[in-house]
Amino acid sequence: MKKFRFDHANKSWDRYKMFHKFNGAMCEFETGEVMVAANLQSHHRQMYDRYNIQVVSTTEPDCPSLYFDKECTELVTKAWLTQEGQQELAIDHEQKCAVALRYYYRWGKSSKPSVYLGSHVREACAYWSGAERMPVPLESIKVQQPNPEYRKKVQPVLNDEVIPAITAMWRLSDASNGHQYSVNKYKAKEKWLESSAQEIIDDILSEDSDYYRNEAMRSIAQSGFRLPRATTEVDFLYIKGEK
Repeated sequence: MKKFRFDHANKSWDRYKMFHKFNGAMCEFETGEVMVAANLQSHHRQMYDRYNIQVVSTTEPDCPSLYFDKECTELVTKAWLTQEGQQELAIDHEQKCAVALRYYYRWGKSSKPSVYLGSHVREACAYWSGAERMPVPLESIKVQQPNPEYRKKVQPVLNDEVIPAITAMWRLSDASNGHQYSVNKYKAKEKWLESSAQEIIDDILSEDSDYYRNEAMRSIAQSGFRLPRATTEVDFLYIKGEK
């Protein structure tokens, strides 16, 4: 985050019991601290030149290219950041790094046990203790890469044994009668890596209710499986160049 002059002329006190000033999603404090405030709305995702900080979703076209390393040699493919939907990030163009936004349902505590925030910033989605400093990571960025070992070992079992068996069961079931609407692929489980076809089938059929069991069979019979990915959680990703 770059240096800024605190806006004393328009400061407030009551909400945080500390002099502060809102600027869209950003809240600056007289102490020099800055946070991305809670209750973030989509229109708050923008560039804040005052701090050289960008709030962005990983699905948006203006999300910069992100890298695992500070030298920006290991590119993080965009699809690796959107497998379970968008992730909202704060991009610090001054320090050339990105952190994940912590969501509102975690107000009052950090998901990082070693991070302790002052009471005035306990609702922060992202936090900087001062200018020319790295942001404090409050949440991990999830990077979901393809898992070649899983694909090699489990996909043949799913395609050759599990899908035909489940499809046959589905066609013989009463639930298969009537209108057939399209469904999403069934998410294969990471724990199946060392499982046999019968163990996988038994696990699928152990769904909690008839409804979920039938929906699992419907998904597999109509659309097959979505393979799990190898998930890496990181505090920071990095960008190169200037905005």
